[in-house]
Amino acid sequence: MENGVLLQGFHWYIKPEEKLWKQLQEKVKSYKEMGFSAIWLPPAYKGVGGINDNGYGVYDLYDLGEFNQKGSIETKYGTKVDYLACIQAFQKAGIDVYGDIVLNHKMGADGTEIVNAKEVNRQNTNEIISGDEQIKVYTLFTFPGRNKKYSDFIWHWYHFDGLIMMKRPIVIPFSF
Repeated sequence: MENGVLLQGFHWYIKPEEKLWKQLQEKVKSYKEMGFSAIWLPPAYKGVGGINDNGYGVYDLYDLGEFNQKGSIETKYGTKVDYLACIQAFQKAGIDVYGDIVLNHKMGADGTEIVNAKEVNRQNTNEIISGDEQIKVYTLFTFPGRNKKYSDFIWHWYHFDGLIMMKRPIVIPFSF
């Protein structure tokens, strides 16, 4: 079996006007001639920064540049149509495509919720140092621009877990 060569098809400083999906599609033949057997693409979905988001500030995993959300229809790299055409061009040339997907980030909530929380010791986050208190959290994701296309799932506070580090550390108790 022959070893393959993976091309990282993006960098952090690409500008939205560069239209990455179209730019890559135009270079497929030259990448094949250079010997690349696979390409790694950045996250294709809508980030919290809309057209200026690199894809790592995840807002809507279902919006690949199709819905008017976070101030733009396109993602930083182009539209859903451009993305699919780019993938198809690489596949047609025999180049494997790997899309980066970040599932454990979520930013840019559409609303807030009130939850019960407890303060914890900063040096030992297993040690609770207060009683319950109510706090406002940015955990309500309704994706109004997509209007339930592809999924009608609404994210609430109980779909998240972890520690919120603020001025005073707070733990949100979860039940699944």
